[in-house]
Amino acid sequence: MKKLYLSLFALVLVLSNSSCKKYLDQVPDDRLTFDEAFTTRATVDQLLANVYSVLPDEASQRFAPSSNAGVWTGASDEADYTLAFVPANSLNQGAWDATTSFVESYWQSYYKGIQSASNFIANVDKCKDCNLNEDRITRYKNEARALRAIYYFYLVRQYGPVVILGNDPTAADATLSSISKPRSTFDECINFIVSELDAATAGLPAVPNSTDAYGRINKAVAQAYKVKALLTAASPQFNGNADFASLKNTDGTQLISQAYDVSKWKKAADAAKAFITTFPTFSLYRKNDDNGAYSAYLSCRDVMLTDWNSEIILAMGSAGVTNYFYDITPDHANAPSSSKGGSFCSATQNIVDAFFTANGRSIDDPLSNYNSSGVSNFQSPYDNQTRSVSNMYVNREPRFYVDITYNNSRWLDFEDNIVTSFEYNGNAGKAGIGNTDYSSTGYTIRKNMPLGSRENGGKTFVMIRLAEIYLDYAEALNESDPGNPDVLLYLNKIRDRAGIPLYGGEISVPSSQADMRTAIWKERRVELAFENARYFDVRRWKIAESTETSVNGLDIYKNANNGFYNVIRTESRVFEKKHYLFPIPNGDVQKVPLIVQNPGW
Repeated sequence: MKKLYLSLFALVLVLSNSSCKKYLDQVPDDRLTFDEAFTTRATVDQLLANVYSVLPDEASQRFAPSSNAGVWTGASDEADYTLAFVPANSLNQGAWDATTSFVESYWQSYYKGIQSASNFIANVDKCKDCNLNEDRITRYKNEARALRAIYYFYLVRQYGPVVILGNDPTAADATLSSISKPRSTFDECINFIVSELDAATAGLPAVPNSTDAYGRINKAVAQAYKVKALLTAASPQFNGNADFASLKNTDGTQLISQAYDVSKWKKAADAAKAFITTFPTFSLYRKNDDNGAYSAYLSCRDVMLTDWNSEIILAMGSAGVTNYFYDITPDHANAPSSSKGGSFCSATQNIVDAFFTANGRSIDDPLSNYNSSGVSNFQSPYDNQTRSVSNMYVNREPRFYVDITYNNSRWLDFEDNIVTSFEYNGNAGKAGIGNTDYSSTGYTIRKNMPLGSRENGGKTFVMIRLAEIYLDYAEALNESDPGNPDVLLYLNKIRDRAGIPLYGGEISVPSSQADMRTAIWKERRVELAFENARYFDVRRWKIAESTETSVNGLDIYKNANNGFYNVIRTESRVFEKKHYLFPIPNGDVQKVPLIVQNPGW
């Protein structure tokens, strides 16, 4: 009898390392046949959970690529990890190549998910009790089909064009010659992803129809990933990028089109607008204060903290959130463990400077009233009193106070009444810390941090929310139809929720397509800060060579009275053109000559 096995990858991409692995551990006694495992709903549910398990737990980035968590926050100009072992630091120093373990890990893991999805789709019809009260088989099939497309999307945004395996699962005993395939073109990959997401959408519920359905794939989730895929395809990284002119299959097939196509932007804009129109139940989250007045600070804070609010399209239960909360909680000396963390996920001065001032202007705007020198008495939106803080932090926009823990700011566990000091001799300063549990920049990330104890887990981690779709729409529409009034409308919706002046009022509307592009990029950088967008945005915009070479911070070896607030370069980073894409794992290129390597690797 054939036991239940999962071919790790239909090509030699994984087969060369391990011919097969058990799909379920002890289900129920390790003696189920392949057919038997699909007979009952109980085991089918476990098999589907196995397909879902490949979705990345992005709260675990310290341990990337554990649980498929990315390197995206610490490998962007938003943050820095003081921990040497964090894989993001390998990227930042250029100390990685096609043989690096995490390069192979992501590649193999997503292909495992793709193959397990194909096996599930091909066999779930055997279930005898899945449809007792509803057509679960159809829904389950389409969840797996959408997940398979999503895993292809995760692959192409990292590696560029990949190998599309098709819809049928590959037999575990397939020969190497029969499964060796070249990379598909990038356009073929995107077309496959989009068509599969559209096909799966037809057999899925529109939105979660019960609390048990939260976190599962539905029409809205599938269509949101469609928007993300089309936006990626339209962006300069993959739309007529001459840097990839040499990327061809062995038969000469050009893998990334060298002709710029504005219609790709239109497809992305149309998909985003269709999402907004089709799913009106989603809305930007808004919250009033205790007096019944709208609070931009509470709205921007709690959209990330209130599970499954009106803005959340997809979130996932995260095993890594307690570790993440530890990473971003300052290492407050003598504090209880509830308010004492690692401090080592440091927000950079780069992102601090990106936030607008309270009047909605960039800090380099002469009308912003920004002042980087001196200190003032100032009360932040979450504090109960004024404190002496650097003028860099005075009268900034609400999202700044949501996202950044800065020197002399009150910590969020209000019961402990802790005020954070990152100065050299401060309660979270370098002088009192003998290991790497300190901020390298004089800041830590605050976004996503709940009120109360940092040890509290059990919350979801947001993966996609409506604000991202609005920004996707504004960006794609500005490129395909500049001057369309929807560009300004949806950009201003984000600013309105954030509590800053709109374009067209106190601030003039950007006058050209280029100026509007800059405004959209700035808004996206701030609104989606620390949400795994920045790493990919600077790559798809082809600006990473200027943004990813250094990060700035404060002089953590000084106190406030002798230079702490001096902005200095805290890390020089390495970024070359080849770093726009991950390399294909070296072992797979060697074993399957049809798979060509990315340029520069």
